[in-house]
Amino acid sequence: MAALLNWERGSSASLFERIQGKGSGPSSRTRVQELLNSIKQHLNEVLNSRPGACQSAVGLGVIDLNDATATTSDFRKNIEQAIKGCIENYEPRISAVTVQSLINHSDPLLLSFHISAYVNFDNIGDVVEFNIQLDNNRRYCLNQEA
Repeated sequence: MAALLNWERGSSASLFERIQGKGSGPSSRTRVQELLNSIKQHLNEVLNSRPGACQSAVGLGVIDLNDATATTSDFRKNIEQAIKGCIENYEPRISAVTVQSLINHSDPLLLSFHISAYVNFDNIGDVVEFNIQLDNNRRYCLNQEA
């Protein structure tokens, strides 16, 4: 009961007003930004998982760089396909995913990828784009473009 005394309302509208869409809720732009931030956070977690590490979803994650280089001569394509498959299987809020390897001629060992996907929010479709880069700890870091 003491927890209810410290509870603060985040909105001036009542529950029923929010259900009916009345009252001062977050703007559409704010909600879109919250959705994109949520997708970005989830992709960070999903892409930095390794297959076999999650017992409930054995295929969750992207293959390790060492595994990608051992199986094919074009490891960038192999990683592109792994990233695309992982996103399509484990992030249901986006679709029509494309992944392209970015080659940095000044640093050819740098692994970067461009991700483009379709997001449907409040019956408004939009394209979202991310760049990811493999850091020194073999973790994918996402950066959302404008």
